[in-house]
Amino acid sequence: MRQVKVSRFGIRGKVDAGLELAQVIDHVSAFASWLEGGSVVVARDTRHSSPMLASAATSALSACGCEVLDVGICPTGVAQHAALRAGAAGMVSVTASHSDGAWNGLKFYGEGGRILTKAEGAEILDLWHQGDYLKARHERLGPMRDLDNVIEDYVAALVASVDWQRIARARLRVVVDCGNGAGAMVVAALCHQLGIELIPIGCEPSGDFARPPDPTERNLANAAAIIKPVGAHVGFGFSSDCARVSLITDEGHALGTGATLPLLVDAVGRREDVGVVVASICCDSRVDRVAERRGLRVERSGIGAHAVVERMVASDAVVGGESSGRVSLRGQQAFDGLAAMVRLIERVAAERGSRALAEALPLVHVRETTIPSPLDRGYSAVARLRQQGGGRVTDMDGVRVDLPEGWYHVRVSNTEPVIRIACEARTADEADDLLRRVTRHVQAAIHE
Repeated sequence: MRQVKVSRFGIRGKVDAGLELAQVIDHVSAFASWLEGGSVVVARDTRHSSPMLASAATSALSACGCEVLDVGICPTGVAQHAALRAGAAGMVSVTASHSDGAWNGLKFYGEGGRILTKAEGAEILDLWHQGDYLKARHERLGPMRDLDNVIEDYVAALVASVDWQRIARARLRVVVDCGNGAGAMVVAALCHQLGIELIPIGCEPSGDFARPPDPTERNLANAAAIIKPVGAHVGFGFSSDCARVSLITDEGHALGTGATLPLLVDAVGRREDVGVVVASICCDSRVDRVAERRGLRVERSGIGAHAVVERMVASDAVVGGESSGRVSLRGQQAFDGLAAMVRLIERVAAERGSRALAEALPLVHVRETTIPSPLDRGYSAVARLRQQGGGRVTDMDGVRVDLPEGWYHVRVSNTEPVIRIACEARTADEADDLLRRVTRHVQAAIHE
């Protein structure tokens, strides 16, 4: 089966089984035609296929008359900061984020690195379907140049956003597992500027992923195992583009990606008296309970950067994110795990450790799983579940059903040929039972 998925905001697929150079060139050409010229920042993660895809992207941009501002290996949030400072008309990030090394893709961004709206993404997709792209005359081909001081400028801005003197005084020791992704280009300089002793794991930008890129509890087991032996105050793990982040306590307990947003809500809530938190539809109740404790109001959004950030902008939210560990702070147009890490480190410095942060989180019983499914069967299965109901049904990026004993959410993945199931219940046994029941219904619906 060819494994490639096209969306309004880019393309992702398996490099040797679906994602082809011709597709990449066409999609970037459609994006460049939509921009009608201007400068475009191009960033990439460390995957072995990323230089090839970035070269295809820069060639297509130049052929359409766009100036290429190459930032090389760079986390997406860092590249967005560079695009804003450079006044770029757009941005292309070559990454497959949390997917394994055989996958890759491209994500498109608007002026200053901002998230595209659904309408803008639809326009780009229409241009791709039409296949009629801008073609610059030979004397007007877009120039290409490297953009300098990208990481230095980003680190300076991030350090200035927190009480760096308090962090430095705390003399923290921090384990960071970048999984040999793009974060390896940033964390050493960032920790140095904050006065932090860095214990690096997977901080070689080689693209040889020693663990799966998704920073889940299971995937961060090696990082968690060294926390206590090295006397670290806290640890963090990232996806290959640093969009996803999760925390490990000083006891060596990896909290998982679902804890990142409620941890950040608690940290931000100590600064903000009032405000809005945007949480995607499948975030668990920890977000609501921590927000209520801090006097913040939660608004739900769809899944994906465009859905979360659009709602954040509309509501002037102080923080937003998803259960996947992707989070964004006010004023950002990005899911930026590095910015989240720095804000949480500020809290660790105040508490002299990370145990208190974890203890402040309510206990929840959440279960998640995925079921392989072709796209057509997946969407049909979700539609059948929507009709079955059984509780209060919310149509938002799949279907969420709220029941007396908890809730479940079922959706087709935006990035992989799978159906994702998440559920929460009052007890561990109820959560296990709910997941079994929903999984059984989904499997039956797929095969109907």
